[in-house]
Amino acid sequence: MHKIILNLKNAKYPIYIGNETLSKFPSLCKAHRIKPHLAIVTDKIVAKLYLDELLSVLKKSGFSPEFIIVNPGEKSKNLFVLSEIITQLIQMKLRRDETIIAFGGGVIGDLAGFASAIYLRGVNLIQFPTTLLAMVDSSIGGKVGIDHKFGKNLIGAFYHPIFVFSDVSFLKTLPQREIICGLGEVVKYGIIMDSEIFKMLETQLEDVLKLNSRVIQNLVYRSVIVKSRVVSKDEREKKLRMILNFGHTIGHSIEASLNYKRLKHGEAVMLGMIGESFISLNRGILRKAEFERIRKVISEAGVVFPKKFLAKTLILKHIGYDKKIFSERLNMYLPVKIGRMKFFNDVSLEEIENAIDFLFNQN
Repeated sequence: MHKIILNLKNAKYPIYIGNETLSKFPSLCKAHRIKPHLAIVTDKIVAKLYLDELLSVLKKSGFSPEFIIVNPGEKSKNLFVLSEIITQLIQMKLRRDETIIAFGGGVIGDLAGFASAIYLRGVNLIQFPTTLLAMVDSSIGGKVGIDHKFGKNLIGAFYHPIFVFSDVSFLKTLPQREIICGLGEVVKYGIIMDSEIFKMLETQLEDVLKLNSRVIQNLVYRSVIVKSRVVSKDEREKKLRMILNFGHTIGHSIEASLNYKRLKHGEAVMLGMIGESFISLNRGILRKAEFERIRKVISEAGVVFPKKFLAKTLILKHIGYDKKIFSERLNMYLPVKIGRMKFFNDVSLEEIENAIDFLFNQN
């Protein structure tokens, strides 16, 4: 099992990455002084597949877990579902020194993480991601929250877990599309900082999609190192951490314009990466060959721009809600080559519009 320590100014916690390691989870809880009474928050899909197994290993080790099950998907990231979770935590009499386990994908991590941040002004949190996207991205760095009708993650907080526990064997029941979704963040790490990740995807994409445990564990490990390195230097997204938003400005807006239907988050981010790389290409800072490598990997992963369901005006409307926009300009990291980015504070809405036009005009 790999162990990566995330060092922050006011927090420090480990991220464990392994394969077939669920039996070690209770002992890690004890090592981190997690009290016996705890609440597991999960969704109906994960509950059906794995909840009994998790409850069993915890109970055998002397824990007294209770659980809350919500509907799967982005639509659960709202104030109503959050309120229902808080109500159930109160009914469980979960105390401030006890723990919530966010057991599921990115939606559960964000939703249960935000509940942990605000219930009793903050209770312990363990992130237990079960999707590739959550393992490499949303479970790490402390960003938790819910959506608003005007956009994703507009209500939230920075709230760090006691530890993160990723077991890649949980990926074996994921639909192929969920693996592809998770690859969006992995591709991003390759482009922004680790060209070796990108080369692995270029040469071993078939093994990744077939969930070769050795390849997947290595990709997760390298991806977590990248994200941990960035977050440790810029916890509050003042500048450097914005590098992790590569692909998200356009990607989030595409998602929102579809009302979070038809495209998964990672798929939208990959399309956003093509669009934002196109801005670099147009500025003359990214070579055509590098741009085509990015397009090729994303295309081979099976991501298609669903233009017949999209309206450019609606995408641009959601761009206007982006948290990174100031005086009609966006702060944005853009690729200068695979593995290296440069910060710009002058990306215009016209450049964004041209990038979206390019996506619509792709074959």
